[in-house]
Amino acid sequence: MEYEQVKEMVTLFNQSANQEMQLETEDVKLYLNKQPTSAVTTMRTPVEATPDLPIEEATSTHQPTVSESGTTIESPMVGSVYLQPAPDQSAYLTVGQSVTVGEVVCVIEAMKMMTEVKSTVAGVVTAVLVANEELVEYHQPLFEVKEG
Repeated sequence: MEYEQVKEMVTLFNQSANQEMQLETEDVKLYLNKQPTSAVTTMRTPVEATPDLPIEEATSTHQPTVSESGTTIESPMVGSVYLQPAPDQSAYLTVGQSVTVGEVVCVIEAMKMMTEVKSTVAGVVTAVLVANEELVEYHQPLFEVKEG
């Protein structure tokens, strides 16, 4: 039984004159009671936990933007950007630090999936254009790098 089906049953029960309802299927046990002391209860059959998913690499054919002040490294997707590998660790990149092609510059989380963003240019970081844990858009500039 799907969540939407359970939700619809609860809605129909709330609109009805019935005071109590019980439903039991292979994977769901549902008991509803309009008495003030009871609660809506749903139980599902236990499902195997999925193992931690590996971090994926972002692949993009989009070319970085080049301006007078340098080349930008852009976000390959929409999500929350993390500028450091863990809250207690230092940032992947800081202003003045050199970066190489293929070096991880940040991680973007989308739908609980962590994706490494790698540099497409080599040079020196001249600006960090986003804040840690900020929501970023597709092709939003993240870093500015002076090539060389």
